[in-house]
Amino acid sequence: MQIDTIDDLETFKKIRENWDFVYAADPQAQFFLSWVWLSGWLPMVHEQWFILAAKPDIHDSSYIAFFPLKIVLEQQDDGGFDTQLYMAGNSIADYTGMICQPGYEEEVIPAFASYILEQLEWSSFNVQSILETDTRMSQLLRSLPRDSFEFTQHRIQNQGEDTDNYIAPYVSLADDWEQYLQNYLSANTRQKIRRFLRKVENSDEFSIAQVNADNLESHIEILLRFWESTWRKKKGDGCDVIVSIIRALLRHGFEHNCLYLPVLWQGDKPLGAIANFVDVQQKSMLFVIVARDRTFNNPPPGLILHADAIRYAIQNGFKVYDFLKGNEEYKYSFGVKERRILHIVVKYKNCQKRKLDVKALPLAFHLTAQAHRGNQITKAEQGYRQILEVKSNHPEALYGLGVLMRQKGEYQTAENLLKNLLQVQPNSIKALFSLGNLYQTQGHLSEAIEAYNKVLALQPDAIAAYNNKGYALQQLGKWEEAIACYQKALELEPDCIEADVNKANALHAQRKLSPDKQAYYAVLNNDLGSKCKHLGDFKTAIAYYQQSISMNPDLAEAQSNLEVVLQEQMTSGLLNASKKQ
Repeated sequence: MQIDTIDDLETFKKIRENWDFVYAADPQAQFFLSWVWLSGWLPMVHEQWFILAAKPDIHDSSYIAFFPLKIVLEQQDDGGFDTQLYMAGNSIADYTGMICQPGYEEEVIPAFASYILEQLEWSSFNVQSILETDTRMSQLLRSLPRDSFEFTQHRIQNQGEDTDNYIAPYVSLADDWEQYLQNYLSANTRQKIRRFLRKVENSDEFSIAQVNADNLESHIEILLRFWESTWRKKKGDGCDVIVSIIRALLRHGFEHNCLYLPVLWQGDKPLGAIANFVDVQQKSMLFVIVARDRTFNNPPPGLILHADAIRYAIQNGFKVYDFLKGNEEYKYSFGVKERRILHIVVKYKNCQKRKLDVKALPLAFHLTAQAHRGNQITKAEQGYRQILEVKSNHPEALYGLGVLMRQKGEYQTAENLLKNLLQVQPNSIKALFSLGNLYQTQGHLSEAIEAYNKVLALQPDAIAAYNNKGYALQQLGKWEEAIACYQKALELEPDCIEADVNKANALHAQRKLSPDKQAYYAVLNNDLGSKCKHLGDFKTAIAYYQQSISMNPDLAEAQSNLEVVLQEQMTSGLLNASKKQ
């Protein structure tokens, strides 16, 4: 059995015909595993999603099974990462799972299990929102060795709520509306539904408007406005995100002819709205959301809208009206049965080492670089090192860790990392430039100039390389060459402060800077010193402060800043020395 992975939307779009064929053939398929629903949800998934796709042989052109998954990255306090495996539909799909052509399950499921075990790195696998009757997921879990894993059944209960979201009520629909009313409902509910529907249908006061292209947006906004008025306080900051996701999914459903969204009106006043997804292939209607004007109860909008939707489903030959998760009391008045939903968490036993999957590297690097920019050095270092454990030639991690090691004063380690990066990317301008800066920090000025020359050969308009090369030449006493480099940088960018100040410093060293300009550049040197100190480059900061004082011995701020940075440098040196003992 050949297992491929699909992890981009373009490829997912190309396999729609294949997916739809498998979906239509699979008696266990459900709407949240349809191509239509996933094509609306996956673009909104922030985590790295992927689909395991099975075919009997590598040479076969068509797949026979699909298993949507995603990777969730958990970052520890020290910056290390753990990879957790989830179902791709979480956290919005009420049901998850896989689809498979009948007759192939015995081959496909062990192949999926082997891929998950052998090709993916993870610490825990959240098998969430699966139906208790899902025999395939049960078989998949049985394929994971009990001696290596521990299995825990989770039940998450929202605080302050009595609703059990591990129960999914549904109606197995009758063949006609009257049969449903007579055999499924209590006499009281049957009487109410008949009376209220007649009141709406035989009255000029009330009406139910179906959704169409002209009223789609207004119907969605009516529904969401009512929903927000009820739930915003409870959902808090997450309300806007929920509303945004629901709005996008409803629009997507309408575009793909699978949305039923009527609005109940009293004259020109909306009283309530209901949204259902329609799965023609599986002959089911799935209740998504209902909301109403809480000040209006006669006739009751929720009862009318659900009854209207169930009647529509029966009239169009549907077999199931699915209320989805939650055993709210009102659902039971519609003659429902129950299905159980499971949430199984699989964890490695005695897992000492944190696991980072290669699919999670982009997000891991993003979070690590974010920590680095925030000066969370320890956290960033741990992240870079774990990334390099997974992929030793990861260019961005090599560069990031190299820069970080220079910040820490571990120059040899920094040099090795940058040279490793140059083996991967010989023409990496930022690696060459950073290597030049590293050499300059250590006083290896000839090597620094050589690195800057390589940068300029690749990018002749590299302003920073001209400036830093000029600074290295200046330290060697090659004043004219240094000034020429600064001048070139200023030609490319007239507002380059560093080049302007460094040029002035070179002129001052040759006694070619007027007294009024000395006072002006003394202030700028002090400012650049503070900038370098903030970046952790104490050596360059000291040089700028000393230059500032040389130009204007009465500049008290520069004197004070120099004393502070010298003290910090000494303290830092003592700390580093103690760590090495």
